Amino acid sequence: MFFLRLIAGALAFGAISAWGLLVAIASRDRPGAAVRYAAAVARWVAPLLGLRVRVTDGERLTAYRPCIFICNHQSLLDVPVLAHAFRAGSVVIAKKEIISIPLFGWLYDATGQIRIDRGDTQQAVGRLREAEEAIRARRVGVWIFPEGTRGTVPGEMLPFKKGAFMMAVHTGAPMVPVVVSPLMPASDIRRRRLGRNEVEVRVLEPVPTDGLTDADLPALMREARRRMAAALAEMSVARGIAPPPEGAAALAEDQRGALPRSSSSTQPSSTMIGGRSPESGGGSPRPESGGGSGS
Repeated sequence: MFFLRLIAGALAFGAISAWGLLVAIASRDRPGAAVRYAAAVARWVAPLLGLRVRVTDGERLTAYRPCIFICNHQSLLDVPVLAHAFRAGSVVIAKKEIISIPLFGWLYDATGQIRIDRGDTQQAVGRLREAEEAIRARRVGVWIFPEGTRGTVPGEMLPFKKGAFMMAVHTGAPMVPVVVSPLMPASDIRRRRLGRNEVEVRVLEPVPTDGLTDADLPALMREARRRMAAALAEMSVARGIAPPPEGAAALAEDQRGALPRSSSSTQPSSTMIGGRSPESGGGSPRPESGGGSGS
């Protein structure tokens, strides 16, 4: 069953990527082509790989623009999983190596996504500034994996890098954490497992950054990570996976009421960051009715 699912999923992924590349090349609306491509991947590729994806609090994917989406990173299967959460007016930042994936890498470039070379500091800084300009001018939602690479232990996150948080501070855009439930052990290509897997993509309340400075980066990173760790721990427990100490502590604090959650509210909590409240630095981000421009 593993090889059957893998071959079927790979063939569908390649065919849809080829179709998406042709659409992007022929279309004047290349960002729109990316949205159509993501919808096709979510509809056809994910089920073939045994993935049944549910997005929780999905209205937050379009309520705050511009914004920066930060998400935990687990495997190549993140692509068909997060395709369910990709909306119009979004840009993805990934490692330059993504271009080496036939068809998909070419499509990535053709639709205006951003590649960075971590080995070239000057180039990486330039591309991040390009993303900052897109946030300011086009009011897009920028997707980035703050871990920088894929984790290997279910329910655990690797240390965060500063890039996404620096962008948020420099632009004042809120950070919207997105947490994907543990894919392993049901979905683990390295161990030849592609069983049926109920996957949750949970969109958390935004973390306000307006008025923060570089001095607030450590506190901002801690707050965003704590929220994500608590959500990931809750998902892990629901799947019979023991959360790491970091996640268990964050979940316990969440359950004590330190991190209130509401599935119906789109207003960010008034958590103190860097010793100040959102009101002291320009106010909380305001929800918008639309998804932002994707030109």
